[in-house]
Amino acid sequence: MGTDSWKGHVNGILYGVQFDRVLDDTVVTRVADGVTAGLYPGGRAETREALDQALRFPGPLTDQADTHHSEVELRSFFRQLSAALSTPPSS
Repeated sequence: MGTDSWKGHVNGILYGVQFDRVLDDTVVTRVADGVTAGLYPGGRAETREALDQALRFPGPLTDQADTHHSEVELRSFFRQLSAALSTPPSS
């Protein structure tokens, strides 16, 4: 994955959670299920890789997408989402 190609994945996820007041386990599950169902570009592994790259990025993750969630909240959410995507989907 290219240096900034993770941004497309992150921005897609940010768009999908922009109206959620709290980024809780319910939202993690909804987004992970959406990735599995093909509602977000890329599969589970590709999205997890993008999230992991984003979490290593030292700058703000919201430089291209406006959100009311803080940087700390988003990074925590992305860590939880990455963990959820690393486990096999329930059948």
